[in-house]
Amino acid sequence: MRWRFCGCRPERPFMGGDLLIPAILAILSKKPAHGYSLIEELSGLGIEPSLFHHSSIYRALRALEVEGLLISDWDVGEGGPPKRVYRITERGKAFLKRWASSARENLKVIERVIKLIEGGE
Repeated sequence: MRWRFCGCRPERPFMGGDLLIPAILAILSKKPAHGYSLIEELSGLGIEPSLFHHSSIYRALRALEVEGLLISDWDVGEGGPPKRVYRITERGKAFLKRWASSARENLKVIERVIKLIEGGE
């Protein structure tokens, strides 16, 4: 699998802004959503939307779709303009499982480093 997201690999989950990718997929693993509601959901996870320009989130969504981690369809409901609704794929769910496993291991290392910084053994 090609990785378009700089460093966004399950074995390196905390590099740079790469938390955005698994966060988006995690939200979509619970229910399909359109871009604007995803931005609101990110805020609920503690990811400050003001740190990301909205266009970067939409670019990430398109790239995730190209990678086969999600799919989208147009919702042409009666209340306003059509909206693209995103859904996670089985490939996206598998990515999340690998990412979570690796993140747990990285979290252990981070906790040891923090303990060392704070003067623990």
